[in-house]
Amino acid sequence: MKRILAITALLIVFVGSASAQTFDISSGGTPTITGALSGSVSGNSSTTTDLNVTINFGEVGPANTNAIVKVVVPIAIRSLSPYKVTATVTGGTNVNLQALQRSDVGFGVNNMRGTGFLSRNCNNSDHIFYSPFTADPATHITYTAAGRADYPGNLGDIGTSTTILSGPTLSFLFGGRFSSNAHIFDAIFTVMPQFYASGTTTASVTFTISAGPSVPC
Repeated sequence: MKRILAITALLIVFVGSASAQTFDISSGGTPTITGALSGSVSGNSSTTTDLNVTINFGEVGPANTNAIVKVVVPIAIRSLSPYKVTATVTGGTNVNLQALQRSDVGFGVNNMRGTGFLSRNCNNSDHIFYSPFTADPATHITYTAAGRADYPGNLGDIGTSTTILSGPTLSFLFGGRFSSNAHIFDAIFTVMPQFYASGTTTASVTFTISAGPSVPC
């Protein structure tokens, strides 16, 4: 099942619908935002609702004196067999190289945890986060020769169906979405306030969960 992340200017939206099937993605809880100036985040808190989160990073120019704007979006996944989660990005580039680009949005995934007695508790090390998205981008910042923030993983590292996570069967029972039959991971997005050229950046990121490599549990 696919979930779409859209970035319009500094707006991120996840949308999707629920259905009974082998693989599913839903909300993993309330998203959070820190370091924002006039920014906000909204989304469903229940793990049985569609993943639909809107993020406004707010001011990302020098008027925001915070070191980093960080958004954490919990995502719930369910499966009856080994799975993988992929991401695909379209758009998000600017002709003006001084404007905000995909590479200016840090991206990482981490913190896998089960939700209850119907989530299969295989060894958590069997759930693999794929490089370069394994680090929290907010805590691993370096700088390019041009002085722009550089993260281990960013939206520019996502191509077509880039695998970001895979692992063993997630759920004991799947006849729909239950609060106790999912695993949750965090998708992390960051922007460091800098001197960007004015303009609008629009991108779409599609998350898809599907059959993955065979992993015993």
